[in-house]
Order: sequence, then structure tokens, then C-alpha cells
Amino acid sequence: MLIVLVYFTLGLINVTMRSPWCDEGWFGNPAYNLAYRGFMGTTVLDPASSTWKSVKLTGIDRHTYWVMPLSLLANSLNFRIFGFSIYAMRVLSLFWGLLALSAFTAAVWKLTGRLWLSFGSAALIAIDYHFLMQASDGRMDAMAVSLGWSGIAAYLLLRERSFLRAVAVSHTLAAMAFFTHPNAVMPVLLLCCTTLYFDRSKVSFGAIALAAIPYLTIAAGWAAYIAQSPADFVTQFLGNAAGRGPTITTPLAALKLEISHRYMDNFGLAPWSTISGRLNLIPLLVFFVGVAVCLTVREIRTHPAFRLVLLWTVIVVFFLTEFEGLKTQFYLIYLTPLYSMLLAAAASWMWSRGARWRFAVAAVLLVFVSLQTMRTMNSAWRNRRQLSYDPAVRFLRERFPQDVFIMGDASLLYGLGPSWRVLDDNRLGYNSGKRAQVVVFDPMWEDGLVMMRTNAPAIYAFVTGLLQNEYREVYNVGGYRVLVHLPPGSERS
Repeated sequence: MLIVLVYFTLGLINVTMRSPWCDEGWFGNPAYNLAYRGFMGTTVLDPASSTWKSVKLTGIDRHTYWVMPLSLLANSLNFRIFGFSIYAMRVLSLFWGLLALSAFTAAVWKLTGRLWLSFGSAALIAIDYHFLMQASDGRMDAMAVSLGWSGIAAYLLLRERSFLRAVAVSHTLAAMAFFTHPNAVMPVLLLCCTTLYFDRSKVSFGAIALAAIPYLTIAAGWAAYIAQSPADFVTQFLGNAAGRGPTITTPLAALKLEISHRYMDNFGLAPWSTISGRLNLIPLLVFFVGVAVCLTVREIRTHPAFRLVLLWTVIVVFFLTEFEGLKTQFYLIYLTPLYSMLLAAAASWMWSRGARWRFAVAAVLLVFVSLQTMRTMNSAWRNRRQLSYDPAVRFLRERFPQDVFIMGDASLLYGLGPSWRVLDDNRLGYNSGKRAQVVVFDPMWEDGLVMMRTNAPAIYAFVTGLLQNEYREVYNVGGYRVLVHLPPGSERS
């Protein structure tokens, strides 16, 4: 199918060209340790130090508690079968994305009975920049969305034959989504909304108990793992959950940040956006036009299927605005597919109005698809690993032995290999007293150093003083700097 071919082509461009980054290292490392060393600790992070968000990492080298467990388990199995690599991790996400596409297609088809509309929605989602970015990344977002929407699709497909079977299957998938990432509470809410929308008269205590079983079962398994070190779980998990920005307690501040960070920064209106980058505003405006048409056209707004999609969209928009404080682009994968469904519905309605509308619809969709596709390709090309990451890794492998102690971004593990001694501590031992033989700064570490100057001036002074007095730069290419520790008594040259 053409949609699948285009999706995999654009996805594989991201998979092969973009440099690995810290999240992929942080989440790939415990999965590797579980697959090959028998424990799920994140050894690339220092339990005495912290991450960019000042999350305490107590015990993280033994147990990884700061994220939900299922994506770590999935990647552990993935690495065990295909070996440890960024490509294995990203391709698995790409297949999760394909499953999500299938679920979106099935849901729209079941709701509307219109096959071409379901394929149109899938096509718009398949070329969506934000959907593709997460579906070709080693984070857990694509897995969570895929499982959550598979639950919704399963419910829609099964409910007419057996309500209880639909409940059991859909909530099993939704529970797996939730224990992949907490934000999968959104598809869980959408599933509950869908159940009430169609079958509220069938909801009973028995159905609720049946729906709860998979959540309680997975929670029990996770609790057994948490019981190995409850104090570490509290420190890590609550630390990661805290400090995520304004939420429902300050609704206006949350709304302001949602607009500025989630939308403006990610659709061409950021202060750093180039003139060409501002073209990314056009797809957002097209999305908004699609939503506006669906809201204002009575024929669409009152249609049972599209009314439900509008309700889904309101729930997700409200949740992201008032309950998700980081306002990161990662979570747009929960929202842009809904915008795509509404855009497809609006385009279909306008197309049916007659020939005078069809040229305009075709032109707008052509611009929309072109800009989305070009953004994916341009982003991968501008940030290709072959110009930055790969040369730095090659330098390290040629210059240093495997047992050298390196402080650098966790993503280095994918280039060097999991047996190299890499510690992701951009504080350079401020908390632990450890001193690396080699320090590697990449663009993200450089950004972290700039932020540290304002947010943690004492640590900034320590890091810059240490680099100035005890290290010498030996490599500086493509945004990567390599510095080596000077022997005692030697002088910088």
C-alpha cells in the first residue's frame, strides 16, 4: 500500500540519518542490561548526580524506576533478538507507529463506514512530521500511542458482537499503554469516553471489574519489582513526575505556555525559527481550518462519528494544556492524529460540495503534504549523524582504549558499544567526585552548560573551572568537543 510505503520511507530517513540522543541512551541502557546482564539498572547515569531536570537518581544503577516498565521490557526483548543498536530500537518504534496507523484507520472506518475517509486520515497521519518524529525515535511514545489506540479500535470492532469481550481486549491494550507511559492515560480516557458514548446502558459493576483486571495485573508485576527497593522508586519516580511546569493549579499560565511552547515553538513561530522554518506554521493553520470546518458545519458536527472525534480532540487538548506541564513536542503524537482525522473529514465534506471546491481542497492538501514531507526530510538532512556524531565516535574509537572512563551523552553507547565506560554526568562529578579521563561535549551538553549558568551557577563555575584547569581539547568537529584529562603536574598547551 502506498501509505505504508511513504510512511516507512520517511520513517527510515529519520532512523538512519538522525544522531542518537540522550533519551535513547537513558532508556536503551537499562533494556540492554536486562537483556544481557540480568538486571534493569541504568548504569550510564550516576546515582549521585542528576539529569537536566534535577531528578534524583538514587539507586538507578541497580533499578530503573523513573519511567514506566513496559517499553524497557519490549526493548530488552528487541535487543536480545536483534542486538543492541539504535537502529533496532528505532525500527521497533517504527513498527509501533505502523500499528498505530492501522488502529487509526480501523477506528475511522468503523465509525464512518467510509473506507476512503479512513485511508485519507491514515495518509495525513503517515506524513505528519510530529507523528513520524516519535515513530522513528527510541522513546516510548509511539508504543504508548499504538497500544492505546489499538485498544480503542478493538473496542469499536468488537462491541457489537460481545460487549464484555470488547471491554476485556480493549482495556488490556489500554493498560499496556498506560504502563508504557503515564500520558497514555489520554487514550484510556478516550476509551472510557467511547464506551459511555455508545454503550453506557451496558456498563455494570462486572464490566468495570473486568476492565480493571489488566491494570491491576500489570501493576502487581511492577509492584513486585518496586518492592526490591521502594525508597529508590519513590525518589526516582516522584522526582521525575515533579517540576513539570504549570498545570491545572495555574490554568492560565498552563494555557499560555501551551500556546507558546507546544504550538509556537514547534510550528515555526519560535524566536530561533528561520524564514523557511516559518513555513511550518502553514500545516498548523490547515489543521485549525479543518477543526473549524468540523465545528461550524452542522452536517459534520452532528454526525455521530465526527461528534465523537471532536470530543476525543477536546479531551486531549484539555489534558495536554492543563495536566502536561513540560509542553514538549514529544506529546504532539497524541494530538496531531486527531487533527488529521478532522482535516480529512473537513476535506471530504468540502470535496462533496462540487467542482468549484475541489481545486481549492486539492491545492491546500498538496501544500500541506508537501510541507510536512519536506520538513521531515530537511530536519533529517540538517542534523545527519554522518557530519557530527559518527566522526566523533570514530575519533574516540581510534584514539582511546575501550576501558577509558568517558563522561558524555548516553547516546555515545550506540556508537562505541555498551561495554565502553560511558557516564552521562554533565556536572562532571560535582556530586560524586569522579573524574573522567575523557569528556565529550555534544550540542545538547553545550545547551545544558548554558542553562546551568543561570539555573545552577555554582555547578557552572565548577564545570567551567574544571575544564579550564584540568582538561585539554583534542577534537572539535560538527558540534562535538573531546577533552582529555591532564596528568597531575602537567600544564595546558
